[in-house]
Amino acid sequence: MKSFLVLTLLIFLTSNLLAQNEVQFTHDSDTTFWYRYKNNYATQFKLGFIENDTTDYSFRFWSFGLVIKVAGKTNQNFGEIIRFVEAYPNNKKIFTIHYPITSSQASQVRHLIDSLQIETLPSDKNIKGWTQGLDGIEYFTEFTKNGQYTFKNYWTPTSQDSLKEAIQFQSFVSGLDKILDLKNNSKIFQDDIPFDGWIYPGSASAVLRVKAKPKKKNGG
Repeated sequence: MKSFLVLTLLIFLTSNLLAQNEVQFTHDSDTTFWYRYKNNYATQFKLGFIENDTTDYSFRFWSFGLVIKVAGKTNQNFGEIIRFVEAYPNNKKIFTIHYPITSSQASQVRHLIDSLQIETLPSDKNIKGWTQGLDGIEYFTEFTKNGQYTFKNYWTPTSQDSLKEAIQFQSFVSGLDKILDLKNNSKIFQDDIPFDGWIYPGSASAVLRVKAKPKKKNGG
């Protein structure tokens, strides 16, 4: 029995390694720590992987407890906003909601990506003068296009002084907020969270509800 379990584990690990090796990364991808970090959240919250999407184009943007996905073909775009949290202090419980966005919004996001040249913007470690820190916020971008996959990360663009690439990326973040009304979407999500305390994955601090959520009555 023990030998069977060991063999099963080896097959599982090998198949996962082979699946990763099949992903065709672009030369400018950052596939070190943050890529594995992203994969852990994609697995934990069942967010899926776009590395092998069959659409002509797929894009995902990551922030604390937030994923924005846009995919489709040249003139057919669709997408969604995904929000997810862990319960606090019991982080074994999770809560995830998918919010579809309109085709028009998805097209606007694609235009924003193109106009700000986000697809070709280097990962922060490849930008001269981009500093790192312990606090702040980490953003990820993923692209799948023409059979190639790109993964990049950016630490706290608002802390990079007047670095032009940081201004460029922060303009992208602000543009997403405006197109998708993310502030209102966040409020809707928080109202639906069933926990009185939660953590946005990636954040170091917990959020506590000011007024406890009333418990549902039996049958209600």
